[in-house]
Amino acid sequence: MPANAPSISQQFLFTTGDSKHLGIDVTGNVGDPVIAVAKGQVTASFSDPSYGNRVEITHAPDASGKRAVTVYKHLQRRLVTKGDLVARGQQIGLLGATGVLSGGIPHLHFELHRQFGSAGVTPSDPHLYWVNGIGQVTCFDPAVDYDESRFRTTYPVFCRAS
Repeated sequence: MPANAPSISQQFLFTTGDSKHLGIDVTGNVGDPVIAVAKGQVTASFSDPSYGNRVEITHAPDASGKRAVTVYKHLQRRLVTKGDLVARGQQIGLLGATGVLSGGIPHLHFELHRQFGSAGVTPSDPHLYWVNGIGQVTCFDPAVDYDESRFRTTYPVFCRAS
């Protein structure tokens, strides 16, 4: 983790049993900006009792022909609507504690679903897709020209100035 990146309080866990956590939980304060991890199109923006305010972004197939979907849950507020095109680093919401599954703890639950084979998408560990490599959380930098031919992500929240 970069020293200036907000902490991850819970990691991705996918098992064949009942214990599953299909994303990572990023700690923060209510109202902190939540940003798109890669360019894409908002395919859902709604609220539900379990996860509260939620945004889903579908990312076009990359050079490998596979697409991805990123999901942002427990938002205090959604700043995008279905159909919006978003850029990497664009603010899409505010970190919050909405939905009963937030436990009242301010955080962002972030999921990444990746296409495998020709069918739909499957929950994937976000740590496999950082721009800087597997397990290397990558803070968004507006001065960097990111390679969009491969699906790689930056952190879903801004890192603090160092």
